[in-house]
Amino acid sequence: MKKIIITGITGQDGSHMVDYLLKNTKHQIFGTVRRLSTKNHENIEHLKNIDRFSIIDMDLTDPHSIRNIILDIKPDYFINFAAQSFVAGSWKYPIQTWETDANAVLHILESIRRFAPDCRVYNAGSSEEFGEVICSPQSEEHPLRPQSPYGAAKCAARHIVRVYRESYNLFALQGWLFNHEGSRRGKDFVTRKISHSIAKLKKALEIDEVLSYSNPKPELPVLYLGNLDAQRDWSDAEDFMEGVWLMLNNKEPKEYVLASGEMHSVRSFLQESLKCIGVKYKISGEGVDEVFSLEDGRPIVKVSKEFYRLAEVDELCGDPSLAEEELNWKRKFNFKQLVSKMVKADIEELKKT
Repeated sequence: MKKIIITGITGQDGSHMVDYLLKNTKHQIFGTVRRLSTKNHENIEHLKNIDRFSIIDMDLTDPHSIRNIILDIKPDYFINFAAQSFVAGSWKYPIQTWETDANAVLHILESIRRFAPDCRVYNAGSSEEFGEVICSPQSEEHPLRPQSPYGAAKCAARHIVRVYRESYNLFALQGWLFNHEGSRRGKDFVTRKISHSIAKLKKALEIDEVLSYSNPKPELPVLYLGNLDAQRDWSDAEDFMEGVWLMLNNKEPKEYVLASGEMHSVRSFLQESLKCIGVKYKISGEGVDEVFSLEDGRPIVKVSKEFYRLAEVDELCGDPSLAEEELNWKRKFNFKQLVSKMVKADIEELKKT
């Protein structure tokens, strides 16, 4: 039985990767977590008591922790999804971002080189590496032009992965994962922030209907967003897990872009989410003064400068054609299906509270 170490299993990608591998392989899976005073295991609660899955403690900021785990387990695969992955947060925590997203990758590679040189390594790359793009869509050949500490850290990781691959003949790669979302996404990320807020709005409107006699009507929860015109290439996170596994089991270590090849604005994601709950609204103002309101005038969405990035990446659109051709990788969910799936999941989550 082959052994796989997956980091970041309490997050979106790591937990989905465990699900995918339990369903599609017979390998032994070790998921790493960092010791915290309060456990954050919501995304892996369903994995308890599964024989082929074990949770182990490992801290990416501690080289000895990484070394000891790799030395003890000697994995056949190492999949690194752990990171400080909130782009806006990387300006607030640049050193932490660099430690976890760049330096930790070097420690992983060095331990793999010394103790498990036949291990296949995947490190999660990001569309944010392309940053200030010079052409669209972005393929594997697009230059790296990061616009954030997060993007810069991912670029540094990409270079050290290449150096170790070419210097030591390691099967190590870093595929580019364009924006990928889902119901396990953290609520700080704009897509989940929107879907969760729209679910809360639906719940508030249901209460509002019961209190229809109230005059004036009660205030509704207001969603605050940044640049509504920023455009991204959004896919379903679950679709990307197969792509990662295909990369890892390719004949040679080759890096691919996983994306939808379509761009949608934050505004489009918001409006599609509002459609899911059948809300009629009107828009007033422009820029930071833009407001979405119900027909009775109560605001439900406002724009705030607080959520604008220091250096905005206006548009990212990936070209997945190489992965589709050489790996035979295909997405199963389109943009509208993704939005609907996320809003419905958050509505169901709120019903439990």
